[in-house]
Amino acid sequence: MKKLVIVLGTVSISLSAIFARMASAPSIILVFYRMLFACVLLLSVVFVKCRDELKRLQRKDIFLCACSGLFLGMHFTLYFESLKYTSIAASVVLVNLEVFFVALFLFFMYREKIPVKGILGIGAAFLGTVLIAVTDMGSGSNVVFGDILAFGGSFCVAVYTLIGRSCRTHISTSVYTCFVYGFACLTVGIAALISGTPFSGYEPVNYGLALGMTIFCTFFGHSVYSWGLKYLNASYITTIKLLEPVFASILGLLIFREIPGAFVIIGGAVVIGGIIYYTRNAESA
Repeated sequence: MKKLVIVLGTVSISLSAIFARMASAPSIILVFYRMLFACVLLLSVVFVKCRDELKRLQRKDIFLCACSGLFLGMHFTLYFESLKYTSIAASVVLVNLEVFFVALFLFFMYREKIPVKGILGIGAAFLGTVLIAVTDMGSGSNVVFGDILAFGGSFCVAVYTLIGRSCRTHISTSVYTCFVYGFACLTVGIAALISGTPFSGYEPVNYGLALGMTIFCTFFGHSVYSWGLKYLNASYITTIKLLEPVFASILGLLIFREIPGAFVIIGGAVVIGGIIYYTRNAESA
């Protein structure tokens, strides 16, 4: 039953691409309201159950949460924006390259070794990424731009993950995520002000889609993974997460009649296979 819950959590996260594609508001506004709704919903829990922990927080902790929120906001903005230019399949696959950025950061920053089999997995995923990019080059410059945005979103979420790795050693999930979502909201809010992007005046459905992202993708998705780590092997959860491109592509096909190109499918399969191979061998090393 618990494994099924993790699978359903992955389906929930895959809805993010669908919600973003359905929206007409700018990506930065979708991110702003998604993070705002999440932060507001968490505030009541934090203030009621975590008052003592809030008092113990140091300036360093708040600074790290701010940095984490900055990169999370950038990740969502780049990811949602990429969906305006490239296919759902290509965007979601490229964003899932996060695990390799994390591995490279840990190698260069902490000298954590990458197993030889892990390097082979990274190489396979890189080749799959190249295949997707080369295929998309024949579809126009906008598609390649979308791939670049998704790739940048992968980099940003990797930094967010690394900062979270440090913070979560002494900060509870509720407090950490509340601060992070709040700072992500603040980050994109400031960016919207600077760019002159209005916060209102969009079709009502956009605010509903942002709320849907909060409930399904954030709480029923990412939070489910955090819950599952208490009961299931991390390698199982990591592997199931890689089904997100599959679910997102199927939903894109059913809802938007979006059929990925043959080489995008092949490249995506190579990327996912490389990530699975890397994850299994890196965790068993």
